[in-house]
Amino acid sequence: MGKPAFRAVMAIACAATCLFWASTAFAFDETTSTYTPGVGCADCHNPNGTTGTGTRVGPHSGYSATTSACECCHTVHDAPTANKLLPGETIKSTCFTCHDGTTTQGQGVYGAIEARGAVVGAQHRIETTSVVPGGNASDGGSATMAFSGPGQTLTCSDCHSPHGRNLVTPFLGERQRSYWFQRDYHGLLTVQVQSRLLKQRPGGVATAVAEYGSDWCLACHAGRASGLSTTHNHPVESLMTTATPAKYRLAAIIAPGPYPTAETTLGPMGINTKVSGYNRGYLWPYPRTGVQKGRYPICQQCHEDTRYVGALTADGTQAAPSTATVTSPDGRTESDNPRFQNFPHETLGYRMLVEATTTAYSDDLCLNCHPTAQLP
Repeated sequence: MGKPAFRAVMAIACAATCLFWASTAFAFDETTSTYTPGVGCADCHNPNGTTGTGTRVGPHSGYSATTSACECCHTVHDAPTANKLLPGETIKSTCFTCHDGTTTQGQGVYGAIEARGAVVGAQHRIETTSVVPGGNASDGGSATMAFSGPGQTLTCSDCHSPHGRNLVTPFLGERQRSYWFQRDYHGLLTVQVQSRLLKQRPGGVATAVAEYGSDWCLACHAGRASGLSTTHNHPVESLMTTATPAKYRLAAIIAPGPYPTAETTLGPMGINTKVSGYNRGYLWPYPRTGVQKGRYPICQQCHEDTRYVGALTADGTQAAPSTATVTSPDGRTESDNPRFQNFPHETLGYRMLVEATTTAYSDDLCLNCHPTAQLP
């Protein structure tokens, strides 16, 4: 075969490969599409094979000489811009090729709330701003950072690594994205231990953060750290307060029932722990007991998906966490608690608080840790 003919055959083969990947990665519809073994959908959408311990990242890792994952996100000859040969005009539009929630089904990380007729209370605004609330470590005010989006605005790749490189330690979270799920013996949706493709250097900061917790948030929101002498914020546990701070995968939470209880334990903030289906990470009895004694909470105790977390007893000495009900992904069931699992992209609650309306929070949030009997 001559060189011109060989090149033509290779071009057709490459085009066929791109069409194959486009059919699974670019146009996968969780509402109507079905899983066919060997096609590739399971790499992104089917956690069953590795429930509880999996590290599936779909096309965001596993590159080798025999794979074709690159074509999922890059187009070599017909990219609309010179932006890293991406098929979208920007990083956001490329990510939204698969993770878009603006349709009526509301499948993705953004748009699911409005698609279900609810109002977004807070969100990380993507490709619209470079201003970080609480980003100034000197005075606690806002700060401007140079992000990766158009005009140095915040975009998806500032927090997530699209290639799965230099990620935080995998942790058990709450989020169940796909229709392909199974239930454990408590009737909860199962989730996986994953890194969520979170970068160790969010926003391109100089110091790497290996664990998802307060320090990861403080990488950008530096003015919210408790150890700063010139600002006044609610205390949170971080490397500025202790050499061994709690993190999302190992925090001071309420022990398993029966409830109410004053017992505490170390465990993941995620509700699907297969120990009990309760929101155990958001209440602190007073006086502090067990592993909560002498410690601070982490950012995610107050900032997470909006829900009813439960309450302390009248004297504040015991906690009664609310039942965690997550029966379907993306808020399809109105009675789920939490309903939407879109944090930290967007939430129902004001300022991404666990208990709040879309415009404000009430004393109920504070009383989760500070009962009236304890107030001076």
